[in-house]
Amino acid sequence: MLKKVVIVVAAVITILLIFAGFLTLRYRSMTQTITTEAAKVTDVDLSEIPNGDYRGSFGEFLVHIDLEVSVADHRISSIDIIEQKCGPGYEATGTVDRIIAAQSPRVDAITGATGSSYSIMIAVYRALTEKR
Repeated sequence: MLKKVVIVVAAVITILLIFAGFLTLRYRSMTQTITTEAAKVTDVDLSEIPNGDYRGSFGEFLVHIDLEVSVADHRISSIDIIEQKCGPGYEATGTVDRIIAAQSPRVDAITGATGSSYSIMIAVYRALTEKR
């Protein structure tokens, strides 16, 4: 009986370690993807963007954002977050204000919510630059 309990406990621990390893690898992959994509975000020539609303999104394992960027008179007039998935307290919504103030998707990230900040920047950049 004791032998069966030991085997079951060992099996559960092994499964938990494998799952933890998978999550660690997936988190590292997500971090690398976000960093790589954020490095591509540059200023956008808003004089070439017609008035209108533009959808953008970006998502990885733990962070995902869908948003809409409104352009009026060749200026970013508003950014509406349609859906955001991230941990509570890591929304980085101040990034939206920074982008509107700078009139550029490339701004400083919110400390403590870097992944969400970068995701917002990437989604705004995609909204403004992807072919329509």
